Amino acid sequence: MIIHHGGAWLEFLLSIAGFDPTGGAGILRDIRTFNYFGFYGTAVITANTAQNTKGVKKISFVDGKLIEEQLRLIAEEFNIKGVKIGIPHIDYSVNRKIADFIGRLKIPVVFDPVISPTFGKRFIEKPETILPLIEVSTVITPNFKEFEILKPPLKRHRNFTVVKGILKGNLVEDHLLKAGNVVSKVLHKKDNLTVRGTGCAFSSALLCFLVKGYPVETAFKEAAGFLETFRRESFISGSMKQWFSKL
Repeated sequence: MIIHHGGAWLEFLLSIAGFDPTGGAGILRDIRTFNYFGFYGTAVITANTAQNTKGVKKISFVDGKLIEEQLRLIAEEFNIKGVKIGIPHIDYSVNRKIADFIGRLKIPVVFDPVISPTFGKRFIEKPETILPLIEVSTVITPNFKEFEILKPPLKRHRNFTVVKGILKGNLVEDHLLKAGNVVSKVLHKKDNLTVRGTGCAFSSALLCFLVKGYPVETAFKEAAGFLETFRRESFISGSMKQWFSKL
């Protein structure tokens, strides 16, 4: 179903991710990015968190049966064109059911494997827990730290992987890999500001470009360009330890 209202066609995307109450990252950031690119965002929460810019104090994973029911009901009424995955579930069987649901849709899937926060302990201790989600992903977007942790399962992933934040002196490289081989690079200056939600914003933007029909290499570069704008449009207030984007 595509709704026509006010002369504009709306297409629907789905974020399956964690909830960040600050709004800077997680599902709220995904939805804002979808909206920025003209999409309507639907969402299913995998985990609730108690956190601010100083760190994650608590995480509580959502009941798997509730997640299943939410996915079923969304698919019943919305013609989902693409899926972004953030924090995976801690339970392998729940991730398997999420993956089975996504696999039936046959649409672009971007998986940003958030297995640990910038500040705080890891969310997911066993990399094999997320294997089902890796299997159904069009592109996986770990940062360099996550990539090192996930190297064994990612070796079996034959689609695309974006490795973000590879330090090269005063510069940073993001690499697009296909079956382990670098096919494209983006180089940018090292940013001394910690801007909250950059991983979420990048992966959500990447999904938007894929759904618009861009080839993966082009979508990768366009999403990287958006992230530069995302960083420039940032602010900080009070005792915040991280910057927030206004986008």
